[in-house]
Amino acid sequence: MARKTFKDWSNKELIDYIYQLEETIKKENNQFVGDFKWAGNLGQWFWYYKENRVIFNDLKATSIGYDPKQLGEIGYEFYTDKLHPDDYERVMDNMKNHLKGITPAYEVEYRIQHKDGYYVWYYDRGVVTKRDESGLPLLLEGIVFDISEAKAVESKLAYLAENDELTKTFNRRMLFRYLEESINTYRSDKTPFSLLMIDIDNFKQINDLYGHLMGDESLVLFADLIKSLKRAEDLIFRYGGDEFFILLPSTHLEGATHLGKRLLQSIQSEKTKKTLDLTLSIGVVEYQAYETIDNVLKRVDRLLYQAKNNGKNQMSF
Repeated sequence: MARKTFKDWSNKELIDYIYQLEETIKKENNQFVGDFKWAGNLGQWFWYYKENRVIFNDLKATSIGYDPKQLGEIGYEFYTDKLHPDDYERVMDNMKNHLKGITPAYEVEYRIQHKDGYYVWYYDRGVVTKRDESGLPLLLEGIVFDISEAKAVESKLAYLAENDELTKTFNRRMLFRYLEESINTYRSDKTPFSLLMIDIDNFKQINDLYGHLMGDESLVLFADLIKSLKRAEDLIFRYGGDEFFILLPSTHLEGATHLGKRLLQSIQSEKTKKTLDLTLSIGVVEYQAYETIDNVLKRVDRLLYQAKNNGKNQMSF
């Protein structure tokens, strides 16, 4: 007696078989998640390409706010329609290249929109495991992770690599980067820029007399004052301790000294909660042709200490 094949099955037999297969896959999926407790593991997924039928672990749906029991049967577009606009083309190109056999796997990180509107980061990897006689894909199998926590840590590290956490200004590393960019711009089209170097007078005494919390408060106060006076394009850097730089693009010396005068005047009216008066010493330079980063920093540093030696609470340029 010949063995019965799929083409001999009734529609009901095929439907029963598919649902039985889906239940088996979900049980195995749950076991997979249990066996491999990697952070963010949302289990395996299966995409029946021709039928556009997706089978996945319930965690993949609940991670973006949906009840798997209410979803019913879904297709590939259930997830692709929720991709972040900035990720959509990259993800789709990644999948298309794998479906065509150009790449050995579909592997990508992307943001997908939660039911509540915010975005969740996924890492997704899958491969075509079955193709028909002509090479067209029949089945893709993969695994997905929620990597939102890892991305948050990555974002925090990236922020700290470029910014001073206390004052929310750029850090020393970024000063060198923007100085290099400004010098290159000057050399290509002679766009001027100026630089202010600022030191809070007697800052060590503030820390010694009032404590480091008061010192930190003074630094935040001063950084906020600069932010309130500068132009949108001007860049603030905390160089270290109580030393700050302000880089002013497209600005000659006159414009830079104007900002310096405003800072000296405005700081007099700014006090911390303990009515602590602050004064500043400032050096100001406009970039000169052929100067290196070291040259311009040494020049503005000399002017700053000239202001210190002349009695502080003043500007040298």
